[in-house]
Amino acid sequence: MEKLIHTPEQKALSEAQDTFQKHLQRIEKLREEIRNYETWEAMARERVTKDILPLEREIIEMHVLRVHGFNDAYHSKAFRKAEKAALQEFIIQESEVLIRRFGREDLREIYNEHTGQKTVSAKDRLTELKELFSEQFGISFEGISIHSEEELRAYVAEEIGKQQARQEEKRQKRAEKKEKKKQKKAVLTPESVPVEMIPLRKLYMALAKLFHPDRERDEARREHKTRLMQEVTEAYQQGNWFALLKLQSEHAEAQELTDMPEMISYNQALKKQADQLQSRLNEIRKDDFQARFVAEPQRMEAKFGQEIRKLKATIKQLREEVNRNRNPEHLKSFLRDY
Repeated sequence: MEKLIHTPEQKALSEAQDTFQKHLQRIEKLREEIRNYETWEAMARERVTKDILPLEREIIEMHVLRVHGFNDAYHSKAFRKAEKAALQEFIIQESEVLIRRFGREDLREIYNEHTGQKTVSAKDRLTELKELFSEQFGISFEGISIHSEEELRAYVAEEIGKQQARQEEKRQKRAEKKEKKKQKKAVLTPESVPVEMIPLRKLYMALAKLFHPDRERDEARREHKTRLMQEVTEAYQQGNWFALLKLQSEHAEAQELTDMPEMISYNQALKKQADQLQSRLNEIRKDDFQARFVAEPQRMEAKFGQEIRKLKATIKQLREEVNRNRNPEHLKSFLRDY
């Protein structure tokens, strides 16, 4: 990263100036890292949708086929009572996971058969699910015409989305209210420090006097100071003390202005902001999705390559197992070794 204070004629920096520059560099670096992670996450989510989810769905289908294979074998005369008991255990365990975690209600009849539960009619099933979703999520079905489980689940998903949107709106309002209270109390982040806390005009006048081009005889330096004066004026008009401090930090002729007593509070505010950005970056890195998929493009490509190879190997293994299990002798051997 380019140094903020870089003019060849500069004097040695004071401790406060050096600290200020380091905080600025740290903040810029952290912001860049966070922006990178946000960009990479968007790329990763698009790639997951395109390359990972189809493979994961195929794995689920292989498990469904395995349950059907076990169920066919259970009803076959080729297996003894003890073998059928083992098959039934597999059927119950696997179908329960597929129903509960992946919504594979097409296995419900098989599951009910082997657990001894009564298979309910489609109408009774809808009533049961309505009661369940009403209890869990507080969703009302009054006046709503629903004829299938698919329609029911779509309606529930829509209602949950509305609930989440309302909760997010409330959360944002609470956060805004909390932030307003926080801004009234404490030392605030650099961009939001009230003007009354900073001798802004004093700093502006000092920089304007230093950078004013009218008294400059050298044409090149006059043009240089004209550009600087424009930046100083714009920053002052916007009340952007952060930009003014950065301008004075970047130019040797203005460095002595940074030895004002307020520099200590500036550095405290900058450190606080840098620490907050670091905490946010740490949280991003610890996220499960980030850890599994997100990185700079070259490393991300390697992560996806490894994940895709692993999923394809799982699919191949499951497909071979489903095919082998069609042979009763192989399945009997599998049950003996399990």
